[in-house]
Amino acid sequence: MTTRNYWQRMRRNKMSRRSLLRASARAGVGAAGLALVGCGGDDDDDDQPAAAQVAQQAQQQQAQQQSMQLEQAEQQAEQQVQQQQAQTATADEQQEAEEAAAQAADSGPQHGGVITFSGGDGGILDPAIADHGGLDSSWFPIYDHLNYLDNGGVLTSAMAELPEVVDDLTFIYNIKPNVHWQDKPPLNGRQFVAEDAAFGLARFGQDNPEFILRDLLSAVDQYEVTDDLTLRLKAKEVFAPLLGAVGEQRVLMISRDAVEAFGDDGIAGNPEAAIGTGGMQYANREDGVVTELERNPNYYREGLPYIDGLRATWNLDAAYRAAQYVAGEADFMWMPWLGFPVENEAVRGQVGEENLVEVPMDATWNSAIYIHTKVEPYTDPRVRLALHLATNREQFFAVAAGFQEIGGPIGHASGVYAWTPDELRQLPGYRSGALREEDLAEGRRLLDASGYDPASVPPMSSWDSTIQFAQVFQQNVAEIGFEVDLEEFADVEGQAKRTSGNFSIHWHGLGGAHDPDILNSDVRSDGGRNYGEFADPEIDALLEQGRTTLGAENRVAIYDEIQTKLLEEHVPRIFWCWGRPVVGHRSWLKGYGPTNHSTAATQALYRSWFEGKPGV
Repeated sequence: MTTRNYWQRMRRNKMSRRSLLRASARAGVGAAGLALVGCGGDDDDDDQPAAAQVAQQAQQQQAQQQSMQLEQAEQQAEQQVQQQQAQTATADEQQEAEEAAAQAADSGPQHGGVITFSGGDGGILDPAIADHGGLDSSWFPIYDHLNYLDNGGVLTSAMAELPEVVDDLTFIYNIKPNVHWQDKPPLNGRQFVAEDAAFGLARFGQDNPEFILRDLLSAVDQYEVTDDLTLRLKAKEVFAPLLGAVGEQRVLMISRDAVEAFGDDGIAGNPEAAIGTGGMQYANREDGVVTELERNPNYYREGLPYIDGLRATWNLDAAYRAAQYVAGEADFMWMPWLGFPVENEAVRGQVGEENLVEVPMDATWNSAIYIHTKVEPYTDPRVRLALHLATNREQFFAVAAGFQEIGGPIGHASGVYAWTPDELRQLPGYRSGALREEDLAEGRRLLDASGYDPASVPPMSSWDSTIQFAQVFQQNVAEIGFEVDLEEFADVEGQAKRTSGNFSIHWHGLGGAHDPDILNSDVRSDGGRNYGEFADPEIDALLEQGRTTLGAENRVAIYDEIQTKLLEEHVPRIFWCWGRPVVGHRSWLKGYGPTNHSTAATQALYRSWFEGKPGV
């Protein structure tokens, strides 16, 4: 039986796709079909939708309107129930409720206090280079976006209004006139202008091997500054993810002035070079100990941020995190970018129900096993396929403490493009019970057919914070006769090993996106995050087709084919989960809500405040 015949026999039955309407509020349905909405009450009131919309938006807007009408109907029904309950309350109860509401209205959001949490930036401070969650909360609030993807992947205005869509290739960004750089040299508080936006966006695409997002905006042909506050983006071809790419988490604006003063190396490693337009500015950093940010007094969102600062203590030990939270010394539990519901439950038992508020995040974070495809024996796809078949995802979940869901190459935040857990569990490598036994048997056959030398297998490396997952994987592959030793590294060292390609198999997490074009940086032959040097011309061609095709209804089949090839033929990585983190925070932290990211970055923290925190 050939490998291909095996996979043809095991290929999942075609299941009906989820309704394409699920993609209606998602970035990635195409530049012409992307939902463009202004900021809500937490942001500027003067945000306006894009001045022009192309025809493909009509269906999406209709779906959104239907969803909004349904939500409004539900809210009206709830209000009617509340009104009926209020009518039956006693006069005293009504008076008490009115007094409490008046008091809350009078107080409103309060200024002051420092949000404290367990964090750490990993020692790489440049958003164009960093690919780890620690930076997002402890460093990214220094900077800000032109637009950003808020909860649910909704494109939202920030330093620029939402773009005017001239046509499928041309987009105009109007910069808000009240945005200024932080008052530190060499910027000294000067106005943020269109030239800054052009440089900030173009910088991500520079020919720097360390810039992991260098292909994110590769379709942009021109960054044309038409006046001080107007930037025109011109694409050289139709590029479906463009507007969402501008709003992605790491697309934060860094100035030409700072780069010229400090150099790219300074932006990456010198905290004094971190000068942005965000709600927080750099105050202090002790490597391995603490990172402290303070309120930017000249933030363009008037009256914000409410808090005086952020304090990230560099200690990720679970017992320390729990003790810090129970003692009231931390406002978040576990970290702002991940959350273990099981851990939250344990702490809730000590602090009480009212002292731990859970917020499910619409996160895009995954765990995967990177395979270096240029290192023996992993040059042979049969070996990689065998390890994929031997991986027991359910055992990983037992270790993961409940914050993740089974996943494939594309994460759940991409909506209709992602394969559901039910679909995945029908596929070889994801199956359980008797079907898993079939997968193990096929894994053994593939290993034997490859003719690899067991004595030459190099060790697998893992961060110390993920070693438990690596140990499970080590046990899994031993079931098909594949023996591999483990090397454990500190998180910062592990990050460097992965980025430099100095590994054979490496366990690591990966931040994601709301568009399936994330795969372009991950598995394209020249992708910025293709650390294992995987290359396949067919995959490259399909990725190019996916990013130059408009409309989810046209793109889904392309990404289905890509995922099939990655899981059945190539296995450049062993995919197993995408994060469903739950942030737990103290009840005194108000205004905190979910974001579309795996972290509590700028757009979550600038609008939070303290109410009733001791000492604040």
